Amino acid sequence: MLNCLGKVVEKVAANAIAEECEQRRLLHDGQFGCRKRKSAIDAVGRLMKRVEEAWGRGNTAAVLMDIKGAFPHVAKGNLIKRMEEMGFEADLVRWVERFMEDRKLIMSMDGKEGDSMDVETGVPQGSPVSPVLFVIYLSGLFSKVEEREEECRSEGISFVNDVAWVVEGEDVGECTQRLERCTAETTIWVKKNACEFGIEKTEAMLFT
Repeated sequence: MLNCLGKVVEKVAANAIAEECEQRRLLHDGQFGCRKRKSAIDAVGRLMKRVEEAWGRGNTAAVLMDIKGAFPHVAKGNLIKRMEEMGFEADLVRWVERFMEDRKLIMSMDGKEGDSMDVETGVPQGSPVSPVLFVIYLSGLFSKVEEREEECRSEGISFVNDVAWVVEGEDVGECTQRLERCTAETTIWVKKNACEFGIEKTEAMLFT
């Protein structure tokens, strides 16, 4: 009974947080995952539109990256700081802070359980509130890279933990250099925010 009640509370909180995100346009326009009426098809459509617009100006390049684990890499302190920066209502910030307090992890192998360990990073899989907290956490990445690489006309597009950077250039060499700068800035952000990108799932594409 208590577990069911907790899920209801989390669902209400998730709706309240998501509603504030949409009403105040707090998330990056290129974020399509874990949001109402924004699907993977919308993300692909945004990428296609961006490429078609750039064709009239030169080559277009994109690099696709995947965040390993996603939910387990949400650091509590960084999330709270991000919500405060975005201007969320204090009551919602406090609720999220309490939601992530006193979390424990117990490793189990072959039916044997280890000692309980405190956990400061990660939002629980299966919780209704975890998806929206993750996209809030990730939202800081896009403005960080786009502001640094504004002259490249760089744009971030994502679906949950799949991130694409799109840049423009007159030739392959210029596109490559600009993508390298975007991925370098991304790597800096990732290290500061307890995340990790899967190198084996990273792919670069050139549209001409």
